[in-house]
Amino acid sequence: VFMSHFILRVIPITNLGIRPPIMNGPMHPRPLVALLDGRDCTVEMPILKDVATVAFCDAQSTQEIHEKVLNEAVGALMYHTITLMREDLEKFKALRIIVRIGSGFDNIDIKSAGDLGIAVCNMPAASVEETADSTMCHILNLYRRTTWLHQALREGTRVQSVEQIREVASGAARIRGETLGIIGLGRVGQAVALRAKAFGFNVIFYDPYLSDGLETCSSTATASPYTAASTSTTTISSTTSPSNRCRLQRLWPRL
Repeated sequence: VFMSHFILRVIPITNLGIRPPIMNGPMHPRPLVALLDGRDCTVEMPILKDVATVAFCDAQSTQEIHEKVLNEAVGALMYHTITLMREDLEKFKALRIIVRIGSGFDNIDIKSAGDLGIAVCNMPAASVEETADSTMCHILNLYRRTTWLHQALREGTRVQSVEQIREVASGAARIRGETLGIIGLGRVGQAVALRAKAFGFNVIFYDPYLSDGLETCSSTATASPYTAASTSTTTISSTTSPSNRCRLQRLWPRL
C-alpha cells in the first residue's frame, strides 16, 4: 500500500555495498516510517496503520531528528524544508527508501543515496493544479491590478467618474492578445499554459528537455530562451537544479 500510494518515480540503486540486502525471513512486524520535516500525517497514517508505525519529526535538519528515527526508520517522507546530503544520509542506520513529497530532488543527494543503497522516489504530480492556479492568479493580478485596487478601496478611495476609474486603475491592461512566456513546460508549465490560453494569452515557451511536437498538442509555440524571457510576462516553472539556475542567470543576470 505504501509503495502504490506514494511512489511515482524511482531512482535506481547503484550500489548495495553499504546497506545489506533484505534477506528472506520475517521482518520487524511494525517498521518505522518517519515524516522528517512536518507534523501532519493525516494522509499517511490511515494508509500505513496496518503495516507500519508512522512518526513525525518536524525537523529542519538531521541534528533535530530523534535517535530512534535515525537508528530504526526504514522509510522517510520529506518535503522541501530539510536537506539530506551524504553526511546526513549516513546518520540513518536502517533507511531503505526516501519519498520526496513533491517534484524534484533538489534537497537530496541522490547519488550518495544510491551508493548507500537507499532508493529515492518523488511525486511529480503533487500540487500541480494548485501551483498552476496560484501562478495564474499572480499573472491576472499583474494585468488587472486587483491587489492595488483592493488596497485603494481599503484606504478610503471612492471611484465614481470615468476619470477616477482611469486614475485608480492606471497600469491595468487587457489580457487578450498579450504574450505569456513560460520557462519550463513540464506538468505545471502545461497547466499554466492551458489556463493562460483560456484568458486569451498567446503562449510561447522554452524547454530544452521536451520532445519535439509537444507544442502542437498543447497549442503553444516554442521559442528561444531569450524570446520567452523577453515577453511582457514570463513565468518560470522549472526546478532549481544547478544547470537550470545557470540557464536562468544567463537570461536574468541579477536573478
